[in-house]
Amino acid sequence: MEIRLDGRIAAVTGAGSGIGRGIARGLAEAGAAVAVLDLRENAASEVAAELARDFGVRSLAVRVDVTQEADVDRAISEVVSRLGGLDILVNNAGIALPAPLVDFPLDAWQKTLAVNLTGYFLVGRAAARVMVRQGRGGSIINISSKSGVRGSAEHSAYNATKFGEVGLTQGWARELARHGIRVNAILPGNVLRGSGIWNEEYRASLARKLGIDPSEVEDYYNRQVPLGRSCTVEDVANLAVFLVSDRASYITGASILVDGGQEMR
Repeated sequence: MEIRLDGRIAAVTGAGSGIGRGIARGLAEAGAAVAVLDLRENAASEVAAELARDFGVRSLAVRVDVTQEADVDRAISEVVSRLGGLDILVNNAGIALPAPLVDFPLDAWQKTLAVNLTGYFLVGRAAARVMVRQGRGGSIINISSKSGVRGSAEHSAYNATKFGEVGLTQGWARELARHGIRVNAILPGNVLRGSGIWNEEYRASLARKLGIDPSEVEDYYNRQVPLGRSCTVEDVANLAVFLVSDRASYITGASILVDGGQEMR
């Protein structure tokens, strides 16, 4: 049976591209109204228009800097006032700034924590306040990473934040359960195509670390996966749609890998 989310209102951060856009599309295809939250206003507007055109749902583009408390509170308030409430939040906006530990710049560390941890906290807090006030439950998903169960070399800040997002998920799940709000984390594997993180500069940095040509990076990482391919944005979106649906009504506090068997834990 097809999963439907008709009547639900969702907000997705970092939805102007990559995994966030894929999740926004999945939610819209299932019938949810979707607010596209992104720092890049033009990208958010393009995706919101795309959702309305392709799926006939209500959509909204909201520019937001997830590291700024006042901006986050304004953005969530705008979602509620213009779409009529909030039932689903997907915390997805994130960055990865790789460097060896001995060379890792403090500003890169602080920027990563600001976006990947403070951002999740601020948006999660604002959304939870709305959901508790509404009194009809809700669902929050934090997009972590397989680096949230096994750290990656030369990713000190990214590892710390991805492990931290799992901790936030578990704590929030315990705290918000009495309000009927479920909180889960999705831990994608390597989204080599369609992810904002896996850009050319990032691939080049990995190639240098591995001592291979950038053109060989994709094959190298796919060989680490039992299923033999990279994770797609659709793989992540499919799980997100399930987790926010009534079919997952007894799932909370879970951290689910979508990595083709790479970690198996």
